[in-house]
Amino acid sequence: MLTTHFALSNELDYLQKFLVQNGTNQWNYLPEDGINQQFKRLAVGADYCLVAKDGEYIVGLAIYCKLGDIPGFFDHHVSRNDVIYVAEVVVHSQWSGKGIGSTLLKQIAITAKELGANELLISRHEQNLASAGMMRKAGFTELDCFSDPQRRQSGSRKTSILSLNLNT
Repeated sequence: MLTTHFALSNELDYLQKFLVQNGTNQWNYLPEDGINQQFKRLAVGADYCLVAKDGEYIVGLAIYCKLGDIPGFFDHHVSRNDVIYVAEVVVHSQWSGKGIGSTLLKQIAITAKELGANELLISRHEQNLASAGMMRKAGFTELDCFSDPQRRQSGSRKTSILSLNLNT
């Protein structure tokens, strides 16, 4: 049975390893310094991490930022005041394709609406079909796709920006 909870401080070291082990692939931009910074932000409560478990096993995680804290490449798409950015969604390969990622995104949407957000934003490599399916299943629609060679080292080297309107 799948359950979710907010990451506990004593889980952060394991979750960081989980992210690297299960999130590293040709499509994801996961620089070591960025991951370290992300987990420092989680440790001090600047960001949030939702954890999915199947029984005792962690099978997925999703990291999202506080209301209005979004990367600069979203600036021409949204106002920062009522938006929450989802930084990472990772599912263990043995549990992929079972709706865990979209379940985490739907949980974040519920929490985001309670926090006063009107929209969730997320990004992915344009050609990451697994992420595309997860995001589509959770209700996200594409806003833009742009050349992003600094963050994307394979394929088209493009980033897609997606949005989920929380007012519909």
